[in-house]
Amino acid sequence: MSSILDQIQLKYQTLSKTEKKIADYVIHHNKTLLNIHIQELADQINVSIATITRFCKKIGATSFVEFKILLRDAVEQTFETHNAIEKVEQIYHSVIKSTNSLTSVHNYEIACKWISESEGIHIYGLGSSGLSAEELKVRLSRMGFSVDTHTDSHAMIINSSILSSNDVVIAISSSGQTKEVIDGVKLAKRNQAKIISITNFSETSLANSSDLILYTASLKSYQESGFMNSQLSIVISLDVLSMMLLFDKETRKKHDQTLDALNEYKKI
Repeated sequence: MSSILDQIQLKYQTLSKTEKKIADYVIHHNKTLLNIHIQELADQINVSIATITRFCKKIGATSFVEFKILLRDAVEQTFETHNAIEKVEQIYHSVIKSTNSLTSVHNYEIACKWISESEGIHIYGLGSSGLSAEELKVRLSRMGFSVDTHTDSHAMIINSSILSSNDVVIAISSSGQTKEVIDGVKLAKRNQAKIISITNFSETSLANSSDLILYTASLKSYQESGFMNSQLSIVISLDVLSMMLLFDKETRKKHDQTLDALNEYKKI
């Protein structure tokens, strides 16, 4: 079950500029808000009480009091450390927990079904997400699937223009607002391809154009503290998807065959 902090992430792109100001403050100072009064918070952020109340309702709490109760349940007790190994371990634990709470196993099962039944799998992504797209291509290729990646705007448009209902597009975009990916997805959807998106936020252009969404945790707050892995939550999602695909005996058999072939090649 997703926490109130996860709900803030999912709804973030739907918030007004002032509400995003509240969301950012909550994300970065959540441990200090557990006993704060609504007027104190309003004074600290320089917003009205009415705006805070509206923000609470938008993210699924009936009131500020309920918001604090839900926040108390969501906040993890971590210890301050200057040890990089311990800090990274804390971040990994938090991101794994959040990513796994955002998407149900049922959604992964549907994604696996669509991938297994498709004639072609087409993965879209730009920049760092393009690297994740290439990683997923290698994994699916080793399982015997017909798959390709498209990591620039022209390639996505060319590819999406010739797809059909027998194809699956996997769109990777943390923000859900990457124009090139969205343009490709919309054209692919017009041609009746199934759209699976891997993204952080709901109710974005990408989410609204998708048939199935695998939500991942936002890494924004961790990156601001010096964490440089922008794709961690996406890779976690790819790990879950890959493992579930390999539960199928025939897929596992093909995967083992490709690994055997690679091992033989290394001996030559």
